[in-house]
Amino acid sequence: MSEPLELIPIGIDLGSLHARVAIGDVAHAGTAADADTRPLPNVVSNAQGSRFTLALVGSEKATADADGATEEERLIFGEAARRALAREKKPTITKDPSSMVRQLVKSASSVADKDDAAEEKAAAAAAFFAHLADLACDASSSHPSKLRTVVSVPVGASPEEQAGVVATVERGIAEALAARMTAKEAKARKKTGGDEDPSVVAVISDPAAVCIAHGLTEVVPGVIDLTDGNQTPSGWKNALVVDWGASGLTATHLTRPSANSSLLSVVRSVNDTSCSGTEIINALAKHCASMFERKSKVTGVLESKKACHRLEMACESAVRTLSRAPTVTVAVDGLYEGIDMNVLISRPRFDMLMSGMLKKAEALLQTFAGEEGVKFDAVLLAGNVCDMPAASTMIRTKLFPDASAGRGDVPPDEAVAIGCARHAASILSCDTHSMHGGKTDDHGLGPATVKAKQCPVSIGICRIANDKENGHLEEVISSAVPLIDVGEPLPANVTRKIVYSNGDDDWLSDAYLAIVQMKGGSAAKGKVLGKVEQVPSGETKGCEITIELSATGKLTVSVNGGPNAEL
Repeated sequence: MSEPLELIPIGIDLGSLHARVAIGDVAHAGTAADADTRPLPNVVSNAQGSRFTLALVGSEKATADADGATEEERLIFGEAARRALAREKKPTITKDPSSMVRQLVKSASSVADKDDAAEEKAAAAAAFFAHLADLACDASSSHPSKLRTVVSVPVGASPEEQAGVVATVERGIAEALAARMTAKEAKARKKTGGDEDPSVVAVISDPAAVCIAHGLTEVVPGVIDLTDGNQTPSGWKNALVVDWGASGLTATHLTRPSANSSLLSVVRSVNDTSCSGTEIINALAKHCASMFERKSKVTGVLESKKACHRLEMACESAVRTLSRAPTVTVAVDGLYEGIDMNVLISRPRFDMLMSGMLKKAEALLQTFAGEEGVKFDAVLLAGNVCDMPAASTMIRTKLFPDASAGRGDVPPDEAVAIGCARHAASILSCDTHSMHGGKTDDHGLGPATVKAKQCPVSIGICRIANDKENGHLEEVISSAVPLIDVGEPLPANVTRKIVYSNGDDDWLSDAYLAIVQMKGGSAAKGKVLGKVEQVPSGETKGCEITIELSATGKLTVSVNGGPNAEL
């Protein structure tokens, strides 16, 4: 019998321009109490030392034998693919993004009957994910068969788009696995039919990944005071995720039912592509080309495809540098007609160039800041543009000065990858993830942990006076404090400290603690599910309650770590 594999949780952020891979740690899945101090997942560096890889697939001809008699075409990725585009004098990726991996996946998954063109796109995208899997394996000294992946998709992605991403990632990891197999391993795999657990364990949206990266989905054990039914601390209720990257600005308002819930619900999401990071790079490129033409007395720089490619790459690097430095020199040797370009860009000049886009972004975000009756407890940033001081200052200081910024050590451009890796580690740390015999659902979205059962009702706790049993019981139950909310994934396990802070010497002399089913969800009315036994009375006036609801509906309660009692 083979030994169980030590699975490696990884998160993949497939952006419209760059892709990032982060490796989580199951040992640090932990509890919410250390969410702010827990080590972050490690973002993998590629062969060039960058913590991001241009999500571009290209091809080049390579020698297939030692004497160079034959040539074969092979796929290349990242900056190597962009250089190949420049050599072939093809349009830049900002003008023609059809070779970007996100576009390849989307195009291939939108075709019902796979033709040769769709299959070619799917194969190219899968090869890119195989490349990312190789990076993760090299960084973690592991094998592709050990990888368990959480991948993010844009908010609002259809089930078909999600299934396309999952199928492509699974195919890519399978290709990475096949490439590393020895002949003996390949023979053994063929004998077993190659039936293995899915590599993709979950698909989450980009805003959800950002919230997970900052620990917002983790429930902090709080104190419930049954005197007035209040909880402390209250936690967060509304969060705004501002994802400002290469494809545009997306602002998403998320909320959760209560402080005890780890569920995220999207209230509203707005996207504006006119102030994208790509447009910012184009604006800087136009400015640099104008300055170069004026100084060198030449024209037509932007009409040269090769010059455009080189200028675009230099401007991308300059934008990242300006996020941390007051000035940068955009330098390209022999940009046009053998003339070198050196254009000094200061941060105030750069801010002036992107002022129009900042105004558009401010107008969009103002619709959230001025939302009636909504106060954002946390405003989280994601995407390369949010690294720019002008953008972060506008959001943090001008629009949402009182909102929490989340963890300060989560870089905005790596937040999605970090969140995916943390979610993967969380899945692997719980018993619901099966290492053997995992099955995919109808959309190919990984094992059953992706589509868990949900709690159909809200289950809470309250103190019921004996004189209320024959009347007004429904009113008492309606004021109960929820422990497990409607829609929570099952199994659910909640531990809370219960206190009663009024002046009575004996807090349960004429009352009892009850676990109740609250009105709402599939429950037409509230009712008492059971009394909590073995609760200390007298001067203590407090205890720790642990309530657990299994996927089959079995409800158990324990007091102060004692034995479980089934209700």
